[in-house]
Amino acid sequence: MAQSEDAKFRQMLLEVQESLRDDDLNDLMFLCSDLLTLRDLSTVSTATDLFSDLETKQLLSPDDPSLLLELLAIIKHHSLIRKLGLDECTENNGATSHRTFVTPYRRMLFDLSQSISDEDLKKIKFMLLRTLSRKKLKQDMTLLQLFSELEKKDLLDEDKMDNLQEIIKNVYPALEKRIIQYKTERENYIAQENENNASMSNIPVQPYLTPSPSSVDLQDEMDRFRLNEAFGVSEDQSLRLDITSVNESESLNVSVTEHPEILQYEMKGDRRGICLIFNNCNFSGGGHRMREGTEIDKESLKSVFQWLGFEVRIEQDCDRRRMLDVLKDLSRHDHTQEDCVVCCVLSHGDIDAVIATDGQRVTFRELMEPLCPPQCHSLIHKPKLFFIQACRGTEEQRAVWPQKNNRGDEMLACDARMPRDSTAEAADFLLAMSTVPHYVSFREKDKGTWFIQALCDNMKRLVPSGVDLLTILTRVNHDVSRKSDNTGSRKQMPQPEFTLTKRVVFPIPQTHPPQ
Repeated sequence: MAQSEDAKFRQMLLEVQESLRDDDLNDLMFLCSDLLTLRDLSTVSTATDLFSDLETKQLLSPDDPSLLLELLAIIKHHSLIRKLGLDECTENNGATSHRTFVTPYRRMLFDLSQSISDEDLKKIKFMLLRTLSRKKLKQDMTLLQLFSELEKKDLLDEDKMDNLQEIIKNVYPALEKRIIQYKTERENYIAQENENNASMSNIPVQPYLTPSPSSVDLQDEMDRFRLNEAFGVSEDQSLRLDITSVNESESLNVSVTEHPEILQYEMKGDRRGICLIFNNCNFSGGGHRMREGTEIDKESLKSVFQWLGFEVRIEQDCDRRRMLDVLKDLSRHDHTQEDCVVCCVLSHGDIDAVIATDGQRVTFRELMEPLCPPQCHSLIHKPKLFFIQACRGTEEQRAVWPQKNNRGDEMLACDARMPRDSTAEAADFLLAMSTVPHYVSFREKDKGTWFIQALCDNMKRLVPSGVDLLTILTRVNHDVSRKSDNTGSRKQMPQPEFTLTKRVVFPIPQTHPPQ
């Protein structure tokens, strides 16, 4: 029986090797740099060479393939994990390892490498011209190989991050927050270990086997992986370090402190998801004014959500039937391999609804209901994000009505209709509305709406810093609340409502924000 299990294990390793590309092997070798010696790694030319060395070090075996699971998860080979049944194998073989093998330092460097573009890499090499030889820098050297060279020269290690931080700060400032986060966690970890050593000096410390404060418990991640599989959800980078809302503290004054009790939606699937934009401009058949300036909002939303990795679908000038049909089609779509769904509605509205181009109401409940279970089972436990640009009444902040002959009012419009009363709730929903009940929201005909423009600007500025969506919307509230018309008397206050059960943090895009 033991021989049969060993044969199955070796067949599995061969299948892994056949599924990996050359750059995948290089990634795995880098991630194992703290587990194997440079001499061991210098002889590795295939994945099976690497696996053999790990077996020799008793880090990988048929009884405990958890290291293989961790490595494949970090490099995002989740379809291979499912195909091989690695998560089930780890559970059934009684693996009791509640540890991670790859150090937080190594994973942080790998995370950085995934966010650096080829253009950024050229800039990094240029900044290292006086540190590394020109010959090496002119070679087709990847960022991970560059990190290895800096380590060989003793210019980079777990506690020597200042040089790299300065370079990243100059090349891709948003990524500096990731290094700051790591350094903070490292300092806290060392302080905790020193405290433990002082009280329990007879217990040996094994840093790379002991998770840091932000390391992910392997068993918890396996459980989450199996739970998502049960719902038909594509699991993503299972053991990757969860990044908290590291933000631009200068502008938001939000602490970088971890909040491990607040979980985070998985946002690392094969596809980010669909972003549906209803852009209602022409209401000639519905008795409402044309919404001049809405095209600016549409283009802003399109560029931002494409940058975030969404497939953007635009529906122009939809009557009630068309809006409901499109939402029904969206509910029939298989979202299994996607992280979430976004729906943006740019239209006239009232207190609990948007107005279609035929003048008919589509309530918030009708917008949201098609994406609720059981209508759309593939979105269970995934965030469903709605952004509504529409008035919710006819009142204006401070009860100041527009003066039609005022020059500033020629460029400032609202999307109002008389209100009715209703509401809707469901799990994992966000309904971000441009204004509070009973009040109008403003649209500048040459600049777009206050709410959508503030939303897009803050997404571009704060997503690269790892800021969660609700914090971004808080900043949007702040920015919009400070705006006013040219008289300084007409104001607007957005209102997000949500039944989210976790934080929404979009992965940092690998390209720079759109202009």
